[in-house]
Amino acid sequence: MMETATALREEQLEILRVLYPWYKEEVFRRREQMMRLTAFASAFLVLLLITMMTVSSPHYLDATVRVFAITGVALFSALFAYLILQQRDRHRIAKQTLIEMERVLGLYDEGLYTVGKALYPKDWQTAWLSDKSVTVYITVVAALTVLVIAAIFVQG
Repeated sequence: MMETATALREEQLEILRVLYPWYKEEVFRRREQMMRLTAFASAFLVLLLITMMTVSSPHYLDATVRVFAITGVALFSALFAYLILQQRDRHRIAKQTLIEMERVLGLYDEGLYTVGKALYPKDWQTAWLSDKSVTVYITVVAALTVLVIAAIFVQG
């Protein structure tokens, strides 16, 4: 791998110097976008839940209104789950590309930048594969969705 990094032409290194920070920022931006989507959907669902539980209607919701309300909540949550998964996929693509650039730059090679060790730990190349954050994001949105749907039934 050391020969690969030194064999790169100056133009190739310049392209990597430009692309590497962009991809690094892209990885962080996609992660932040997933967190924002989760926070927005969660805040909306919590607000909806609180509103439904505190504002008691003198009239019970009929079956048709309940079906529309449940459908609306389910579609809202499904859309946000889809958007979170879309950002996850883009995050993974950017992360894979970033790791490949780091390999080419020799950041995982021992002795290239520091004596006797690599600049980046070897496990950084695969640690992202065991990331469970998206599971947490989707679980939170799903749990709040179930709570809102349950509140719709209680109001009925």
